[in-house]
Amino acid sequence: MKLSRILVPVDASDTSKRALKFAANLADEMGAKLDVLHVTYFTSETDAQEESWLPDVIAGDVRSDEAATQTMVKGCMPNDVDYAYHTRTGMPVEEILQFAEESLPDLIVTGGRGLGVVEGFFAGSVSQELVERAQTAVMVVK
Repeated sequence: MKLSRILVPVDASDTSKRALKFAANLADEMGAKLDVLHVTYFTSETDAQEESWLPDVIAGDVRSDEAATQTMVKGCMPNDVDYAYHTRTGMPVEEILQFAEESLPDLIVTGGRGLGVVEGFFAGSVSQELVERAQTAVMVVK
């Protein structure tokens, strides 16, 4: 099987880091392009467009989580991997599936459990829903 494009959704969790390392190494071995996607959780489009409702502590957590995720990505990426870092705002499963529909990866690599700004943001059901709903192969890394 030839892989030309791999999608890996990430947050700053340890399982996400393991999934990213696995996907980066696989992309390196296969000569595939790697799309790294970080989704900031919001429950509605209004929430996504208007951060002013967020208490300063939560807004700070959102920025801190994004910075930690970007740092993790840079630290895990082999030098010769062709990758792009993308961000989206919304419901994680929906945003990941929409991105996959647009970018048409051959494989989605995801962590089994994660931890985003809201505790449990990637916990449990995101990877399971991706396995059930994605139109492409999904690999779950523990």
